[in-house]
Amino acid sequence: MLNIHLVRVFAAVAEHGSFTRAAEALSISQSAASRDVQELERQLGLPLLERRARGVAPTEAGVLLADHARRIFDIERLAEESLAALRGLQRGRLAIGASSTIGIYMLPPLLGTFGRRYPGIELFLDIGNTQQIVERILDHRLDVAFLEGPVESSGLQITPWREDDLVVIAAPDHPLALRQQLLAADLAGAPFVLREVGSGTREVMEQALAGAGVAVKAVMELGSTEAVKQAVAADLGISIVSRYTIQLELAAGRLAVLPLGDLRIQRGLTCAQLADRPASPALAMWLNLAQA
Repeated sequence: MLNIHLVRVFAAVAEHGSFTRAAEALSISQSAASRDVQELERQLGLPLLERRARGVAPTEAGVLLADHARRIFDIERLAEESLAALRGLQRGRLAIGASSTIGIYMLPPLLGTFGRRYPGIELFLDIGNTQQIVERILDHRLDVAFLEGPVESSGLQITPWREDDLVVIAAPDHPLALRQQLLAADLAGAPFVLREVGSGTREVMEQALAGAGVAVKAVMELGSTEAVKQAVAADLGISIVSRYTIQLELAAGRLAVLPLGDLRIQRGLTCAQLADRPASPALAMWLNLAQA
């Protein structure tokens, strides 16, 4: 029979890639963490970690055990949260994932409202591109995810959340920004500042422009919408972003929206949950708030 304490220590080391960081996370000594993992390896008769010059990495057996461990501790946390619900949501933890635009610009007001209503619930927000967030929820690291790009996964239950308008932006003195009317074809040959591969915004943008017959001429690829906006404001190129992300820049006159008469880009934002996992009481209350 597996010793759950030893498995918990091993899972922390595998996640952090370091005995030192795992020991700090578990509030134990490094020597104790090393001793516990060695004991677990002895009991199982299999090596679980490979010692490397910089930290450790799980072996094939370690990867398998770490995957099961995440599921075990996920169920353990759900049980704790269900019992906490009997005390009126006085305790618990909610891990929310979001694609960049949603996490930075749309969720903070909802998180503030939820935190005021349920101060005993610890909130964790993980922001990444759509591909990264999908991987993390499938890995049982998140309770729920809000996504921008198209997602297909048999392991996820996907429901519509909100609609989002994407707009073409440029520096206010860009030649295209000085024109009163534009067509999608006018964007051909213009230098584009893009988000990184895996970004939901980039995927929707490329699909829309391809559908309009516009080939994208990429001059720069950046890892965040904020970086994209700064580059466009510096007149390094044009881009396409969510209207939610540019309210302050429009008010300050740092960016301009290009009015395309023949192209409107909309996307559906979605909410994703693990298909085989029941919602905890904290998650149920969050979903009620987010869908209102």
